[in-house]
Amino acid sequence: MSTSVQVLGYHETPGRVRFGEVDRYGYLWHGHALAYFEAARADLARRTRLSVSELLEFNLAVPMVDLWIEYKKPAHEDEELVTQISLLRQPLRTPFIQFAYRIVKLQDGQEVLRGRTRQLVMPQNGTLRTRLPDEIQSRLESVWSYLETCPRWQEEQILGLMGGPPRS
Repeated sequence: MSTSVQVLGYHETPGRVRFGEVDRYGYLWHGHALAYFEAARADLARRTRLSVSELLEFNLAVPMVDLWIEYKKPAHEDEELVTQISLLRQPLRTPFIQFAYRIVKLQDGQEVLRGRTRQLVMPQNGTLRTRLPDEIQSRLESVWSYLETCPRWQEEQILGLMGGPPRS
C-alpha cells in the first residue's frame, strides 16, 4: 500500500456479535472479521452506486489481493459493534481500490480490531487493466466526496491503520 494515499472520513455500519460468531471462550472468532469488513464495504457501496451488481453491469470483478488485520481487544456475544470504513484516495488512477477499517465497541468506543484491504478492479475475463474505467473513477470520486463529509479518525488511529503490512 502506498504511503501517498489520503485517508478521508469514515462511514459507519452497525453490527452485533451473534452467537454463531464466537469461539468456545465466548470471544468473537477472528475469522469473522472479514464478514464485518464485507458488510461495511457493501453498505458503503450501496450508498455510492458501487455495489457488486452494479460492477457486474460493467463486466467487472473486484477480487481481494491484500488483507491486513490487527486484533486489539476481544468482543463478546451480543456486544454491539460499529465498523468504520474509509476508501483511501490514491493519487494515480491505478486499477486498485484500498479500504481501511476499524471495528469499535458501541458502548465505550474501544477498538476491537483494525485492518486494510486492497482489491483489484478487473474485467471478468481475467485480463488486467492499467487504469480504472471512467465511470468507475467517477463513482469513486463520489465516494470520496461523501467521505469528506464524514467523521475523521485521529492522527494516531490513522498511523496505526497505515503502519502494518501490506505495502505495494
